Amino acid sequence: MAAIEINKEQFQEYLHADKPLLVDFWAPWCGYCRRIGPAYEKIAETYGHQIVVAKVNIDDEPLLANQEQIEVIPTLVLYQGGQAIDEVIAPESKAAIVEFLKKNLNL
Repeated sequence: MAAIEINKEQFQEYLHADKPLLVDFWAPWCGYCRRIGPAYEKIAETYGHQIVVAKVNIDDEPLLANQEQIEVIPTLVLYQGGQAIDEVIAPESKAAIVEFLKKNLNL
């Protein structure tokens, strides 16, 4: 399962779904975002059955990025029960993302 690109309306739907939601706030012009992208896709493949793995392009959804107080990209935010529970800014690797998930969820 690949990471899904979502808009503000879909974000609201997934935010209140049963599964935790991991969102990568990114932009196509961000070099580091593009570099970490393949690792993020591997996270979606590995954990996509347990959590929703999504991406929000901040250029397409600036109001959502502002609402979620995203100041640096890439920022990964983990939501559960409709609330942000933790975030990681510019994760260094797939292993760093896995560690972030394990710290916050029982995966």
